[in-house]
Amino acid sequence: MIEPKDAPCKGLRVIEFATMVSGPFAGQMLCDLGAEVIKIEPATGDPMRAMHPKQGDLPAFFQQVNRNKKSIALDLKAETDKATALKLCLEADVIIENFRPGVMDRLGLGYEILSARNPGLIFASITGFGSDGPYVDRPAYDHVIQGMCGVMDDFGQYSVSKEPVPIRNFLVDKIASTTLTQGVLAALLARERNGGRGQTVSVSLLEAYAALMLPAIMINHTFQNEGAERIRKINMYHPIRTQDGFVIGHIQTDTQFEGMCRTAGREDLIGDIRFKDAWSRMSNYESLWSEMEVGTLKKSTKTIVESAAKFSVPLAPVNTITEFFNDPQVQFNKTWFDIEDPEYGTIRNLCYPVRFGTSEIKIEKRAPRFSEHQAEILKEGQ
Repeated sequence: MIEPKDAPCKGLRVIEFATMVSGPFAGQMLCDLGAEVIKIEPATGDPMRAMHPKQGDLPAFFQQVNRNKKSIALDLKAETDKATALKLCLEADVIIENFRPGVMDRLGLGYEILSARNPGLIFASITGFGSDGPYVDRPAYDHVIQGMCGVMDDFGQYSVSKEPVPIRNFLVDKIASTTLTQGVLAALLARERNGGRGQTVSVSLLEAYAALMLPAIMINHTFQNEGAERIRKINMYHPIRTQDGFVIGHIQTDTQFEGMCRTAGREDLIGDIRFKDAWSRMSNYESLWSEMEVGTLKKSTKTIVESAAKFSVPLAPVNTITEFFNDPQVQFNKTWFDIEDPEYGTIRNLCYPVRFGTSEIKIEKRAPRFSEHQAEILKEGQ
């Protein structure tokens, strides 16, 4: 019986056949929500375990996408280990895998085989390009998808050189993870409503990234009829200098514009024809923020941010990571927290970002050492 204060996914068992970022991050989100997640690693371990920096044998990035899980190492080409994996899958609510299409079938662990004996199974897959098509056998990582989707080219158009600009983060993988988790939760809800029948859930890096990143970029490609209005590219992101740093903000309404003018000591800009309304300001964003910087350079970041808040202007300092950790609102929210581990010391984590009215999210354990739970899980299966 799940109590109201329990984590929403308590009682669910997830088997994770996934390495690197995309699959493991999805598994971690389900783990944060209370599911038991058993990570099945190859004999050589998840390649992420080779990353640095490390504390002992625990890599920092591996910790950030694998906390709270259990780890077991299996050679899926060996019959004994494959039988162990099969047994775990038949007892699971959810499977997460990010092999290339067809690998799980060839291992005898595909959806058709498993669902025949475990009809309630949710079988969740992340692929690079989809389960079929001309690129089905191609490998894909974050950088590859960023290049394909037009985003790098679009970002580069704002620079003088016009060279492609990547997002220096594993954003593609994490978007796919979040999308997959959403699909898994929807499939679990559908299972509750359809008499307990599971289904497959599949997400490609290509489509997940495109769905999130392109809506704002493809506005000139939305209306396909001849003669449709097109606009020039507008750079909306303008960090501006202060006496001791940078701030960045957004001005949408007339009230916000006037408040920013007062914050920067540029009341002379109120009534300037270039900035008379929202579209005029957006069309002249470069000039607008250059004019504001003339004033902000004379004041400290703290003064500018506090004044902007007084006038209800959306503005913030451009923080370092350390400044983010020390931010009063971040600390009040407990956006990050430390756990104390007897083997690895203090480990910093980010919270699960959804807050529930009654359900409780408890993140108490670090990522597992390689095959740390081997004996425990094998004993359960006897």
